[in-house]
Amino acid sequence: MRLLIFLASLFALTAAHADTRPDIWREPLTGMEFIRVPGGCYPMGDTFGGGDHNELPVHEVCIKDVWIGKFEVTQGQWRALMEWNPSVYAQGETHPVDSVNQSDIATFVARLMEKNPQHTFRLPTEAEWEFACRAGGRQVKFGGAAPPAANTAEYADKHSEGTLPVGSFPANALGIHDMSGNLWEWVSDVYTADAYTRHPRDNPHYQAEGPARLLRGGAWSHDAFFARCSKRHMHCRPTARFDFVGFRLVMEAR
Repeated sequence: MRLLIFLASLFALTAAHADTRPDIWREPLTGMEFIRVPGGCYPMGDTFGGGDHNELPVHEVCIKDVWIGKFEVTQGQWRALMEWNPSVYAQGETHPVDSVNQSDIATFVARLMEKNPQHTFRLPTEAEWEFACRAGGRQVKFGGAAPPAANTAEYADKHSEGTLPVGSFPANALGIHDMSGNLWEWVSDVYTADAYTRHPRDNPHYQAEGPARLLRGGAWSHDAFFARCSKRHMHCRPTARFDFVGFRLVMEAR
């Protein structure tokens, strides 16, 4: 009887562990890994208090299933499709590519889709990005371990400025790395301070006219306050290139 109970417990533990393992798809040319994020509803915005006015009001949004990059796009992955490496911190194949603007990214995505015509790749919306940062909309402040266990200014001040290889710090509960720190990440929404008053409940994506685009996630250049999942960094023209900005992609679920 004890053996049966033990085996039943072991089976239940194994099954539970299997249920929490992420679904991962690997793009064959670049090696980019995408983690499936099951859709759901969550309170988007500053749920902890002390954030910025443009993170309010907190409002419920519902996101469909999506696949998101396990890591920021690396210099090696960029070079697999592009003829040049724009990175200021050109330190190696596993460092994230920096200093790319949205036009550069559009070219990269077009070439990626030529190689994978059965898939659609794009920048995440900010609602998708925050949902993934919060590991499926959980009540967490950072996308992984809290700084200084992330590449923000607090870490850089004690070590050296610049990027680190992707995955150098712990992942969030979905297995996604560097959603807080390392590089700011482009999302596709047009910026307006009051976008949250205009969001529909389902799959919001603010696309009215405006000169600025959004960055998310913080970077080695900014302190931990900027690395919060709900932080909306603003006033970046889509043509701008900065050595503290990179990106990750999503792949639309089929």
